[in-house]
Amino acid sequence: MSTIIAGRFESSERADDAVETLVSQSIARDDISVFYVTPAGQHDATPIGGDEDESPGTEHAQHGAGTGALLGAGVGVAGALIAATAGLAAPMIAVAGLGAAAAGAYSGSLAGAMGGTMDAGHHAIRHAGMLVAVHVGEARGESDVIAALRGAGAVDLERCEGTWSDGDWSDFDPTRAPHLIDATSPGRAPS
Repeated sequence: MSTIIAGRFESSERADDAVETLVSQSIARDDISVFYVTPAGQHDATPIGGDEDESPGTEHAQHGAGTGALLGAGVGVAGALIAATAGLAAPMIAVAGLGAAAAGAYSGSLAGAMGGTMDAGHHAIRHAGMLVAVHVGEARGESDVIAALRGAGAVDLERCEGTWSDGDWSDFDPTRAPHLIDATSPGRAPS
């Protein structure tokens, strides 16, 4: 495994400028790899395209929908029981109570599912853009590479251990969240 430092650029021109800066600092071109990372969900990692068999957060949304439906139905059934006891005198109130149970189940499932999809947005993702990755050898300091990439305008600077082979980061996985060097890299909001 090799140490790899990488930074994302908004344009290929800025990525090319970063490569020239790195080469001017005596970093061999074989230790620099430049490639485009497509937007999340478009990496064709599955036979039918996309990154995953189901959307992120689906399982959580389904669980939230079920829980919400149960809570909503419970409130509705309680209302129906109260209405039913009162309905001995007024049968229409009991029918309204059953409608309230159905509406409660529907509302609860919708609220639970929406809560699940909102939570799905909190997963760290790798943003699209040109990625300049640098194989950091034992003789070279990581801080010099980080400073060069940052100075060239890189955002989402990351450090990881990976396989470097024939001038490329061969085990790069675009679906894996980046290991950011710091959460306050330019272009990132602190978490």
